[in-house]
Amino acid sequence: MIDDIALTGERQAAARRLLHTPVLSWRTHPRDLALVRAHSDWLVQRFRRVLGYELVVEADHARLAKAGPPGDAPPPRRASGAPLTPRAYAYLALTLAALPECGTPTDTGELAGRVRAAAEEAGLAHDPRARAAERRAFAAALRHLAAWGVLAERGDGSLDGYAAGTDPGAGLDVDAEAAHRALAHPPHSASGPDAFLRSAHDPDPDTDAEGEVALRRLLAEQAVVYREDLPERQRGRLARHQWRAAAELGALLGCEAEVRAEGVALVMPDGEEEAGHAQLPGTGPEGRAALLLVRGLVARVRPPATPARGAEVPDGVLAEELQAALPADPGRGDLRERVLRRLCGAGLLRAPHPGGGGRWQLLAAAARYGSPRPRIRDNGPDRPVPAAAGTGGSSGTDGSGGR
Repeated sequence: MIDDIALTGERQAAARRLLHTPVLSWRTHPRDLALVRAHSDWLVQRFRRVLGYELVVEADHARLAKAGPPGDAPPPRRASGAPLTPRAYAYLALTLAALPECGTPTDTGELAGRVRAAAEEAGLAHDPRARAAERRAFAAALRHLAAWGVLAERGDGSLDGYAAGTDPGAGLDVDAEAAHRALAHPPHSASGPDAFLRSAHDPDPDTDAEGEVALRRLLAEQAVVYREDLPERQRGRLARHQWRAAAELGALLGCEAEVRAEGVALVMPDGEEEAGHAQLPGTGPEGRAALLLVRGLVARVRPPATPARGAEVPDGVLAEELQAALPADPGRGDLRERVLRRLCGAGLLRAPHPGGGGRWQLLAAAARYGSPRPRIRDNGPDRPVPAAAGTGGSSGTDGSGGR
């Protein structure tokens, strides 16, 4: 019995890691990859049946190919938590296009030349050798691919030195198979970017079977699924199948579900912040500030009983709570944007519509943080923040839990 429980726990931990980090390499995640390989048959079958995701497990890497994003895809993030700039993201795509033509080993000079050629072919004016800003954006893309295990520094020069201009170049080893697998949905013939994204994700499938899979994907990938955000058919399916979906996802991921009138959320097991899964409370200054800000807002703005539009947050209230939550330091502006993005991603805040005016809105799941403001000690930049009362540890949510 104990062995069965331990086996189930290992499988679910491996599934959670893949859901959060869909590219695992022996270079970057050796222990996680070993766990996935040990349970590969179970994981391949369960991901395909429950979520319709394809999992490829090789000796040196594993790749979970997910569906397209349910809405606006969150941008790839640097190790600091800051998102890649649009230019760095373009270099990420161009580098993946150029890597098959490179030998292994290679270096930043050869790869930069091939990236420039790929950009010219695509009609883009991107050249890593043109100026310092281009080189830094290119280096950011290379560091992101290194985090995926697609490439690695060889030791003759470094990417940090190359980005700063102190090293003329950096030697790179390329994992050609991992580079090939990096794209979950390789480009194919489509009338445009919107059509390509629609082909990867259908928010309102015609059949109930496809609709159930789409709902389980939403529950697994989004912090909170609000009923009023769903198309009409999907709202009906969620009402009919929510408990079955919760049971299927619980068996795969070892999570619990909170089902309420306003929506559904998964609550991940305690301790997940140590593995980097939790969105709240999280770690470091960003996690502390996010927790303080949402508690401050809940104390002053009553979250709505239904989540359709949320409760408007007066501009002055948001400014005051940001002032109270954020430390006074030179990086305050960047931290402010990251904290607000984190709370939006956690289903607790909704930003004004771009170009449409309006105010920030406090959403229904934020009510979970309605306890008095915490007295939080400084845990240091890499230590977890204490979880909010009643949050079940890492997830901190009636819907804010991390994925």
